[in-house]
Order: sequence, then structure tokens, then C-alpha cells
Amino acid sequence: MIKIYRKKDIILTGFALFAMLFGAGNLIFPPKVGFDVGEMWEAATLGFFITGIGIPLLAIISAAYAGKDLDDFANRVSPKFSKVFNVVLILAIGPFLALPRTGATAYEMAVLPHTNGADVDMFKYIFLFIYFAVVLMFSIRANAVIERVGKILTPILIIILTIIIVKGVFFPLGEPVVIETMTNPFKYGFYNGYQTMDTLGAIVFSSIIIKAIRNGRNLTVKQEMKFLSSSSIIAVCGLAVVYGGLLYIGATSNGIFQGAKTTQLLNEIVDRMLGRSGNLVLGICVTGACLTTAIGLTATVGDYFSKLLNTTYEKVVIITTIISFIFAGFGVDIIVKISAPILTLIYPIAIVLIILNFFKNKIKTNSIYVGAVVGASLVGAYEMAQVLSINTSEILTVIYRSLPLNSFGLAWILPSIICAISFKCMFKTR
Repeated sequence: MIKIYRKKDIILTGFALFAMLFGAGNLIFPPKVGFDVGEMWEAATLGFFITGIGIPLLAIISAAYAGKDLDDFANRVSPKFSKVFNVVLILAIGPFLALPRTGATAYEMAVLPHTNGADVDMFKYIFLFIYFAVVLMFSIRANAVIERVGKILTPILIIILTIIIVKGVFFPLGEPVVIETMTNPFKYGFYNGYQTMDTLGAIVFSSIIIKAIRNGRNLTVKQEMKFLSSSSIIAVCGLAVVYGGLLYIGATSNGIFQGAKTTQLLNEIVDRMLGRSGNLVLGICVTGACLTTAIGLTATVGDYFSKLLNTTYEKVVIITTIISFIFAGFGVDIIVKISAPILTLIYPIAIVLIILNFFKNKIKTNSIYVGAVVGASLVGAYEMAQVLSINTSEILTVIYRSLPLNSFGLAWILPSIICAISFKCMFKTR
């Protein structure tokens, strides 16, 4: 029997998956989650792992089942919905959320800690202008230089993180403290996992991994899924070590640092562990990794909207970098606040579609897709209103609180099932 792929292929694909989901901008969230939950860090870690690691990997496999193109992922709901959903996805991982956050994170990690009370705004906008100018230049003209820089800096970043995690776990800064105001650490970690935006990115970039697996191999669907599942174990282990270690370190630092902001907390932890020079090296590596990510995201936005709007790639890329530059000026914490309600609405819909696509061949009527998405959207809209502090009727509040799995961030499951069954009964021919 001819061996279709080797263990080496699985390992290399596993590292590719890890690299795809391991965004330098995501490093700032686990320590902050640990810091906020303190002694209850285990429950928060489990919640964060589900939305920050598990669901993104499921999204890649689900997208493979859905079809070859991005439009296939939500096409069973309707072609128009698919277009709208994809536009929202691309804008979220592009100029409105993820892209500007890479620039803001790079500035707050690499430059802000070393400004020493100088004109912070001046330094910020100079840095961001240079950052997005580089992004624009390398997005318009394909060049291997920045990719090579990323390949050098990313391993250094992983080495530094390994040192931080080993030191922080075996020689902790302090002890996790009790946070009396934290009533549901699992749900807190679950929702903060949304902020990685890896699920949205995985849906968009899944075709890259699938093409890499199919390249030069004649595999059945079952073989592709086995290959991908085996590779996923490597990615899961790597991400679990990084995110879990940083979350625990954040939990042990609560009694030491008071009221630290998202990027400030990681800076202070690294400064305490590795000193000023270690902090500087980490900032440089994070900047390099963020640049590589930003260029890839900008190119993705350019490719998608140039085809959708029938315009030039260069024009879309220029507009994308300008918008990203403006949003990056708000800073990481403001971008995270803007992201929260949007992601709260999008994620239940995305997760429902991920689940449904696994059973694509067994679901004969599209109305099931429509109903499930409607159910998820209703709950997502309510939760978005709560994040925005919009007053809702007491009846809605009572209904929402009575939904099963509400305390786990999964209140949308029952409404999705009920709406899917109802739509199937009402629209039997669809």
C-alpha cells in the first residue's frame, strides 16, 4: 500500500496551523483574563480554550466540509446572506478590528513602555504612520523581505515566551487571589476567547490549509479529515501551552500590579521577569509578528473586495490601510471595547454554521440552516444589547436567563434548535 502522507507532513501542517492561529496580538488577552479572575483561573482557562483554540480548529475542518470557496460556508442560508456574512467577517479581521489592533498592539508593546513621559501622541502617530506605510508597501508589492523577517523574529518570540512561561509557572510572581466580583469565570474566559478572532480568521483562511493538504496528494475526504485532525493535535498543544501559561501568570500577578490595562499588564510582567532589555526584545518580536499578520490580512481584504466591487486591488489596499491607521490611534483597549458587542453578535452565528456544515450532506433542507441562524442571531442580538448597556424588556431578560447553558455562554443553543425545527416544518420544500 502506497503511503499517501508521512508523519513529517502531519507535523509540518500542525506547525502551520499553530502559526495561523498564533497571532502576536492575541498574547495580550490571556494574562488579562487571568489577572481579572485570579484564583478561579482554571475555569476561565477552559472557557478561553474553547473559543480561542477549539472552535477555530473546528472552523477549519467545517469549512473543508462546506466547500472550496468562502461563499460556500454560509451559502445554505442564502447566497445574499453568505455575501453579507463574508463582508462582515473580512471587515472584522480587516480594517475595523483586527488590522488596527495589530498596529496598536505593536506600538503599546514596543514603544509606549520606553517613551518615559514624552509626547506620547506624537510617538504613537509617527510609529503608526510608519507601521501602516510598511504594511501598504509590502501589501501592494509582493516581497519576501518582510516574510523572512517574520520567520526570524517569530521563533525568537516563541523562545522568549517559553522562558516567560517556564519562569512564571515554576517561579510565580505571587499567588492567585480571590476576586469577589467575579461570579462566572468560565463565561468570562469564554467571551474573552472571542477577542482572539481566530474563529473568524480560520473561516477565511481555511482554504489555505486545505490546499496545502491536498497539494500533490490524491486524498479522499475521510483521509483529508484524518490528516487535518492529526495536525490539529499539534496546534492545540502549542496554543494550550502558550495561552494557558500566560493566563496562569496573569492570575499570579493580580496582587502585584493594580489596575493594569491590557498591554500594560503584559509589559509589566515581562519587565519584572526579564528586565527592561527583555521587554524591548519582546516588543520588537511582537512588532515583527504583527507586521507579518497585518500584511497578510491587508492582502486578503484587497483580494476579496477588489473582486466583489470590481475595482483595483491597489485602491482597496490603500483605503484599508488608511482606515486601519485611524482606528489604531484609538488604542488596544478602545478597539477591544468596540469589538466586544460586534463579536458577541457574530460568534453564535459563526458557531452554528460551523456545526451545521459538519452535517451538510445529511441536512436536506436549507430552512434548517435559516432557522438555526435566526435563533442564534436573536440571542446574539440580545447579548450585544447587554454589552452596550441597552435596556431591554423584563420579559426578554427572564426568558434569556431561563435558557439552558446560559452560564456557559451557550444560551443560543436551544433557540437555534427550536427555530431550526420550526423553519423546517414551515418551509418543507426548501
